[in-house]
Amino acid sequence: MNYWLHIHNTPPEQGLELAVMAERLGFEGVLGDDHWFMPAGSGHQDPNERAPLPMDYVFPDLFAFGGAVLARTGRLRFGSCIMVLANRTNPFLVAKAAGTLARISGDRFVMGVGSGWMRDEYDMAGVPWETRVPRTVEMIDILRKLWGPGPVDYHGRFFDFPATFAEPRPAKPIPVYMGSVAPAALRRTGEIADGWMGMTSKLADLPGQIALIDEGRAEAGRQAMPFDYMVGLARNEDGSLPSLDDYRRAADLGVTQHHVGPIDHALGVLRSSFDDKKKYVEDFARRIMR
Repeated sequence: MNYWLHIHNTPPEQGLELAVMAERLGFEGVLGDDHWFMPAGSGHQDPNERAPLPMDYVFPDLFAFGGAVLARTGRLRFGSCIMVLANRTNPFLVAKAAGTLARISGDRFVMGVGSGWMRDEYDMAGVPWETRVPRTVEMIDILRKLWGPGPVDYHGRFFDFPATFAEPRPAKPIPVYMGSVAPAALRRTGEIADGWMGMTSKLADLPGQIALIDEGRAEAGRQAMPFDYMVGLARNEDGSLPSLDDYRRAADLGVTQHHVGPIDHALGVLRSSFDDKKKYVEDFARRIMR
């Protein structure tokens, strides 16, 4: 099993240091979070958080931070976990930024996307909240076309454009993983994605989640296509951190990639210090990876 470090609520200069450390310790890659603004007066909070999400959390720009990580490392991969794709108003900007990261890194970029939970972001972008799912699906279709041979034209529900080039294109297709929790979203992941970038899950919940993804793959006739299952393991019922045996059991269920963190979640705190983050990463490498 490959391990990815999920960097969350960390200033970019510290996140870059954690990424360099992760490569040295043998991690497969690092993941960056995405919120392009946080409304100070909002009453909304992430339904997947164990506690209210502080609105002054630090979310470095994914593409700028990813470029720095990929430039400072030689083997490490970088992924977005999870990019709220549908509130990007222009798919060309996403295609060009992702294609640039893939080209300069030797195809070490993985795009994880989702529909998001914060309505405020959609309101600020001028994108109707009710359209977020079909808009995400259409944008994935456009991105894949723009990453292929050009020129590309498109005539869909949300985007309509004539034959167009969007260079630079990646040397090979960028993997698109979907972050999903709800049953319909898990099936959709199997239908259209190259992998699942799941939330932190209990080991006991994984068989049911994977089964729903596999249903979607079967319905779309995609069982023979490559597919990665990436997920983070939650603490055990007794409060202990997942053991090596727990990760082996996840691998037996089909999990191929595991994201470690976010570190604050793993530590059970809202804000961990930089020293605590480094200690947790080193401890995980010693306790599990070695």
